[in-house]
Amino acid sequence: MARVALRNLTKGFGAGAKPVLRDLSLEVSDGEFVVLLGPSGCGKTTALRCVAGLESPDSGEILIGDRDVTLLPPAERDVAMVFQNYALYPHLTARQNIAFPLEMRGLRKTEVSRRVQETAARLGLGELLDRRPGQLSGGQRQRVALGRAIVRAPQVFLFDEPLSNLDARLRVETRAELLKLHRALGATMVYVTHDQVEAMTMGQRIAVLHEGRLHQVGTPAEVYRRPADVFVARFIGSPGMNILRGTALERRGETVVDCGSFTVPVTLSDYAGQVHLGVRPEHVAMCGPDQGQGNAQVLVVEPLGAETLVHLDVAGQALVARVPGIVDVRAGDRVGFRLDRHHLHLFDVAEARLA
Repeated sequence: MARVALRNLTKGFGAGAKPVLRDLSLEVSDGEFVVLLGPSGCGKTTALRCVAGLESPDSGEILIGDRDVTLLPPAERDVAMVFQNYALYPHLTARQNIAFPLEMRGLRKTEVSRRVQETAARLGLGELLDRRPGQLSGGQRQRVALGRAIVRAPQVFLFDEPLSNLDARLRVETRAELLKLHRALGATMVYVTHDQVEAMTMGQRIAVLHEGRLHQVGTPAEVYRRPADVFVARFIGSPGMNILRGTALERRGETVVDCGSFTVPVTLSDYAGQVHLGVRPEHVAMCGPDQGQGNAQVLVVEPLGAETLVHLDVAGQALVARVPGIVDVRAGDRVGFRLDRHHLHLFDVAEARLA
């Protein structure tokens, strides 16, 4: 296996077009599972295709191990890519699809057969090897696509939203299979997704991209607990972080943020002026309308069984509370709320993190 390093990667499509990647630098350690996360059009798939050699960057370098592969064709990079649409040959059986890259290398039939059988056993495909893709379910086709990548024993595995076509149950199962595979192979894996649940549950580190720029790299816990900016705060989490407009000012010897209809004390020194106050839904508690730090109107109630999401209107600003169990409130009710002052986040007017 090998590390992957992107250095100041820039890529655009067409003269005068807005760059899809902007000075992207990122390093994936040998054996690490890193997720590129962001909304559609953020550049994550383009970055992956540049690593694979399917796109050429306008500037910058791509290293795999100690080799500069920026100008090398895909066949010489020793990477395997798993696509969203599986990209299987419909006229070949699962066995033939998995064997195809080995046969293209000219390996002996006995070696090809051995490696295909080992890979099929690892993925639970033994009884499906003689079926064609049209005779397989979506989850089975995805496992065949994984097998075709694994059988090559590449230095780096690249995954381009491989679970997007699966239903919810199969996505959960296949996520678990991929994590088991990573542990078993000790492989370097770069995984692209727009689904932050996939990113949080799978990645050892997450690289958050937006409009071609890298906003933050860190463990799932780091990007969730200390987002670098407002974009990351809102994008990570389901639902994302509440962001309220306010003003930081000194009052009776402490710093508070005045959000218009309520104030909350914060840990912030030597700063005054406009801020964005962030708080996760699980750190918003509801209480009686005459209690708490502020008063709000209930807009929407989403009972989810073990918890309920309550959408509030706080003097024109949106606030979501995640409360345990089923709560007895309805749209139109007035309620009080409290923000946990130990879990508040502050961002400046440029939406960068302050505290």
